[in-house]
This record gives sequence, C-alpha cells and structure tokens, in this order.
Amino acid sequence: MKPYELPDSPSSSMTPSRLDEVQVEAARYAVLRRLSPALRHHLIRPLQPITLIYGVMRHKLSAPSVDVEAIKTHADKINDFAKDALAQCLDISSWMAPEPGVLVEFGAGVRECIGLLATTLHFRGFHLVNEVEDMPQKVKRDAVRMVLNAALLEITDTLTEPARLTLSAHSQSDEVTLSVKVEIRDDGRVENYDDGYRKLLWSDVQALSAFEGVSLSRHVNSVTMGFV
Repeated sequence: MKPYELPDSPSSSMTPSRLDEVQVEAARYAVLRRLSPALRHHLIRPLQPITLIYGVMRHKLSAPSVDVEAIKTHADKINDFAKDALAQCLDISSWMAPEPGVLVEFGAGVRECIGLLATTLHFRGFHLVNEVEDMPQKVKRDAVRMVLNAALLEITDTLTEPARLTLSAHSQSDEVTLSVKVEIRDDGRVENYDDGYRKLLWSDVQALSAFEGVSLSRHVNSVTMGFV
C-alpha cells in the first residue's frame, strides 16, 4: 500500500494562533459536511414510525366501533417516539455546537462514529471492523467524534483500493490508545468519493487532534490516536 504523504504547510500572513483557529474550524466543518447525510438520517429516523402509527390510528378512529384501549396504546407509542426524536435532535445539535467537558465511555464513542460511517464506507468499498471492547475510561466526546471521524474519512479518501479498517484499543494509565489498521483487500473496488465537497486532508486530522489534545501518529498501514 502506498504510504500517506503529508501536504506542505500552508503559508499565511495571519498570526500562528489565528491560523490554527481557522484551520480547526475549517477541519470541523469539513467533517460535519461529510457526515451530514448520516446525521440527517439519524435525525429523522425516530420520526418515521410516528407517521405510520398515525395512519393506523386514523383508520381505527374511522371504524364504526372505536377500540379506545387500542387508540391509547397507539397514542403512547407516538409519545415514546416523540421523546426519542427530541433526544435525537438534542444529540445531533451537540455535533453542530460542541459542548466542552462532556465525557463519553470510550467504547460507546467509537461505536457512535462507526454507526455514522459504516454504511457509507461499505458502499465505497471499505469494511470497518470494530474490535474495541467496552472500557471504563471516559474521554472527551468531541475529541472522539471529530478526530476519529476525520481520520477514517482521510484514510478512505486517500486509498485507491478496497480495504479493511480494523479498530482496536488499549488503555494505559489515563490514556486510551486507538489504532486503525489498514489492510488492502483483493476483492471489490473503490467507488471514488464525489458528493460535491472536498476530501479530508491529513492536515485536517492534525489540526483537530492538536485542538482536542489527542496524540496522533501515522505509519505505513495504520493511524494511532491517544485520548485522555
């Protein structure tokens, strides 16, 4: 597999701190822009059953004899789905407006990221394998969301052959080390990314990892991240 190549550092007349800030915001927007189809799907998913249940209720209410208990049951279901939809809306909004200090159990944070990207990457020719077990350590939620998703997008944007991406982790002291190992597959093909927005760059991953305090290293066939 062809090793990743780091791009040249951009030149700018801005001060280093201001340049870093712009790079972080640009990288964050790039990640969110790429995740927007999946986020939109997760946002509307709890709302879809409500329409179906409403149709059933409307049919039952038009019957000559109304089953009140059945109507109550359907109303309770609508209420439950509405609560789930509200919770999902609040969760999605936290992607758009980061909430500093919010922690997440590390394994759950990894599963959330894979849940957003697995289908899209699968159709492009990449298979995500999650070997990260549940861990008691909690890490910053925004750090996992931004850095891991940026890394997965950048890796797959770089590859020109189908591959298996295996995620594994181990903890030592107060740090959790996450590794994404890339193995080229000899079957299938890669569907080129093209949805009207730019690809993720390694400089995006670097900017986000530096901002979130995540250690980052790249090797020929893997990327390693350290979360605290």
